[in-house]
Amino acid sequence: MQEQASNLTRKDHLYLRLLRALARWPLSWLQVLGRLLGFLASFSGATPVFVARRNIELCFPEQDAAWVARTTRLCLQKTAMSYLEFAKIWGNPPSYAIAQIRQVHGEEIFRRAISGSRGTIALLPHFGNWEIMNAWTNQFVHATIMYKPAKDAGVDTFVREARSRLDAHLVATDESGVRALLKALKKNGFAAILPDHVPDAQGGVYAPFFTINTLSTVLASKLWQRTQAAVIIMYALRCADGDGFELHFEEADPDFFSLDLRTSVQGMNRSVERLIRSSPADYHWAYKRFKDCQNLERVYDKTLPPLFSEEHPAARRYQP
Repeated sequence: MQEQASNLTRKDHLYLRLLRALARWPLSWLQVLGRLLGFLASFSGATPVFVARRNIELCFPEQDAAWVARTTRLCLQKTAMSYLEFAKIWGNPPSYAIAQIRQVHGEEIFRRAISGSRGTIALLPHFGNWEIMNAWTNQFVHATIMYKPAKDAGVDTFVREARSRLDAHLVATDESGVRALLKALKKNGFAAILPDHVPDAQGGVYAPFFTINTLSTVLASKLWQRTQAAVIIMYALRCADGDGFELHFEEADPDFFSLDLRTSVQGMNRSVERLIRSSPADYHWAYKRFKDCQNLERVYDKTLPPLFSEEHPAARRYQP
């Protein structure tokens, strides 16, 4: 870690100092700042704002423009709050994060999964605040987590410092990482996987996500087919009053356990979609989830409307 820190540029050191300073702020202050930044961002023409709004338009075609605008604004506020909360979590010992968990829903699902002998696959969508969960689960399991280094070396150093306080094994987002996950599961380990990122073409199949056939990762499905591990959904949501978080464990959609790969991926997508529908603004929509689709093009073109190659309920939004 010291060797990595010695290679940081002046800008990297600036980011590192900023993150460490934010980690000393009270959580309530960070949440207020996040709400303000998200609110201001919602009136800008920034690409993440456009992406979030476009994704919400596509996924909720039954909602009117006012609902889309409100949900986009609330999503941006909650996303900004989450990233500032990450700084607080990363910059403090694991005991701090554990102390913020006010209630655990479905704990019996978690304990039943880890009590087996074939390992556990935990699906962690970009929903709520996923960083708050690591310290809590680390009390019971030693996770193997795929990790892609942050673009800014200062941020990456800060995150790695935080990870070093946990007994977690970080592996690369490549074939070596996949082998490490498989090895961990075969030793009755705990593998944390993001089910909602866009994979490389060879690492995915097209499957419905909010009725849009989008390229979806096959990693979790293939690992289950190889190991028959237990599978759980994990997420954490901020308490209504902002004081702490509630941790949730749920079962995956039954179709996930199909030996047919595309059916399994459909079940995974349906699991994530179910969470999002329960609280749309808690999903981190500012990600180009639909950049590779079978039945939809020009999704993130600011100058032209999306091009649907087949009938879709959202198409009416973009008709002249």
